[in-house]
Amino acid sequence: MTGAGEPVLALSGIRVARGEATILAVPAFEARAGEVVAIIGPNGAGKSTFLRVAALLEAPAAGEVRFRGRAVHAARALAERRQMATVFQTPLLADGTVAANVALGLRFRKVAPGAAGPRVAEALERLG
Repeated sequence: MTGAGEPVLALSGIRVARGEATILAVPAFEARAGEVVAIIGPNGAGKSTFLRVAALLEAPAAGEVRFRGRAVHAARALAERRQMATVFQTPLLADGTVAANVALGLRFRKVAPGAAGPRVAEALERLG
């Protein structure tokens, strides 16, 4: 359990790269229960990338993300993501087919499209 003064979310030494270019470098960030945090900056500053890393949707090239005092990795953070809320800048489910929308969660989890297809079909069949 996180105490009042301990951060719920902490990032340290975060670096995200696209090819050879570092697009985000965050030496340290902490958010405590009850705090409201605003991330502001110009286009291309890395705000969305920061939020994806903090929401455990994207793994950084370097650094550590801690949730409630425990180090977590985006690829193995489903339980932690279920305790968070993410509102995307543009709707992810507005323009896709039902099957594409069902497959979206699998895509986030880096499931190969060939493996996702049968899982999507099974889920749609089960739910009618």
